[in-house]
Amino acid sequence: MSRTSLRRELVVPITVLVISVSAAIAWVSMKAGTDAVYTLTQRVLTDMVNRINLSTEKHLDGALTALESVAPSPSRVPAAQSFSTDMRGLEEKFWAASGLFMDVNNYVYFGGKDGRFVGVYRISRNEVQLFWREPEWDHREVYRVAGVGDRSVQIRQDQFDPRKRPWYQQAMNSEAPVWSKIYNNFSFHYPTITLAKSVYQKNHEFAGVVATDVTLKELSSFLGKLEISKNSVAYIVDADGYIVATSGKELPERVVNGLPERMRAMDMKTRLISDTFRQIGHHQANKDATYALELDIGTVDVAVSPLGQKQGLNWQTIVAVPRADFMSSINQGFFQSVVIAVACIIFALTIGLAIVERVIRDVRKLTSAAEKFGNGEPMPKLDIRRTDEIGILAQTFTEMENKLRFDKLTQVANRESLFAQINHLQQMAEENPDVEIGYTLLFVDLDRFKQVNDNYGHDAGDKVLVIIAARLRAAIRDTDEVARYGGDEFVLLIKDTRHAIDIDHMVDKISAVVEEPIALENAVVDVGASIGWASFPEDGDDYMRLIKIADSRMYNRKRDRKSQKIQLV
Repeated sequence: MSRTSLRRELVVPITVLVISVSAAIAWVSMKAGTDAVYTLTQRVLTDMVNRINLSTEKHLDGALTALESVAPSPSRVPAAQSFSTDMRGLEEKFWAASGLFMDVNNYVYFGGKDGRFVGVYRISRNEVQLFWREPEWDHREVYRVAGVGDRSVQIRQDQFDPRKRPWYQQAMNSEAPVWSKIYNNFSFHYPTITLAKSVYQKNHEFAGVVATDVTLKELSSFLGKLEISKNSVAYIVDADGYIVATSGKELPERVVNGLPERMRAMDMKTRLISDTFRQIGHHQANKDATYALELDIGTVDVAVSPLGQKQGLNWQTIVAVPRADFMSSINQGFFQSVVIAVACIIFALTIGLAIVERVIRDVRKLTSAAEKFGNGEPMPKLDIRRTDEIGILAQTFTEMENKLRFDKLTQVANRESLFAQINHLQQMAEENPDVEIGYTLLFVDLDRFKQVNDNYGHDAGDKVLVIIAARLRAAIRDTDEVARYGGDEFVLLIKDTRHAIDIDHMVDKISAVVEEPIALENAVVDVGASIGWASFPEDGDDYMRLIKIADSRMYNRKRDRKSQKIQLV
């Protein structure tokens, strides 16, 4: 049986089996999940609106708590209490009250019937502002303060009379705390609702109004953090159909003639808000309700719940989720099953082909190394860590390279390896005529080496050759090559160096390195170096001719040195 048919015989049945099992699992999961989603949809929506209501009512209750801490209602204390309009005392109370729930109502203030006004606004734990108006003043002063009684930094003055403000007018005519309509705060410019309460002195004479602001920015932030579904929206509307807060990115206000104006739910550009509210209208029931609406985007499940009745408000919470979002988890489960099936197929094929791929990868390394070896290039490290036949082959290949390419004594390149590398460079030059490729051969012959052999033996001579070879290797670049040409002769292949100045510098460097004293066991010896050179292509394009030229120049240099020595004697 051929390799192709064997692969087919193994892969096809496994693939069919895995796909069949995965498809069956996906269908069962889809059916069970769909039934469960339709059962739980209404409950999930109802639970979500209840969660929103609890959090919102907590914010609203915080405002009531702040006012009660300043001016307790008679029904909540053992006996009737009179309200003191002493501004210094109120400042101290407002410091405490404004810090109770800083996230939503951090501004508590009092406006007296005589025009006095005191308010503490906690912007943060480290930044507090004090608003102050004496009864006889016609303006209000605003300070940045660090504690009760601090007036060191005045920020601004403004024309402000609390008796003219809507919250004051509403509360003055009501015995119970009253909520204002939502508005953009006069000083801080974001949607706000005010809870105001009239207060009385001991003789039951009207003293003024104490109030606190509830910022709605935190409600929108809370809604935005809810994880309902990808395309869902949660929003709160007031009794007039205006947006109180929304989880969407669209702002619940717009600018008209330079002034901010609140948005009605049915005027919002977010279709899931405007379309659902337009169909539901204002929900007047005192209990939760759910709807299934058919909109342009498909079926949308909606839950509606009244909000704030305990606090004296007539708001409602609405959560709208496209049914496709509820089904997304089911569809996701189906697609996950498909992905699992594909992954199983890939895994099965991977297991079957991994060994073959590993063998092919190592064979490619051996092939590449053989090509480089044939071209005379240094063979790369194989890095084949195997104990099987391929591992033995790689180890044998490395040992063979060492025997064929390197001199056994000095462990530098041998003559054949040198010729192969030179031949490779010349082939590259012929194949790439537009690229400037050149090299220089340095022919190094050791002087006084025979004396070392004669005086100290061949073992000492071998040691000298090993040391000289190591010095030559260290004196050149990693891209260059040192070869033992024979006996005490070495040839250095210097790439990309053909200029006379560079060559002279290299010759002087090699000479200095070679002629350093060498310590043997019983003596210190020194040898000289006569060096000749030839460059490709200036001196020729045949490497044997280049070696002859370098050898000839080496002998000329040796002869000149001997002549200079005789003349000195």
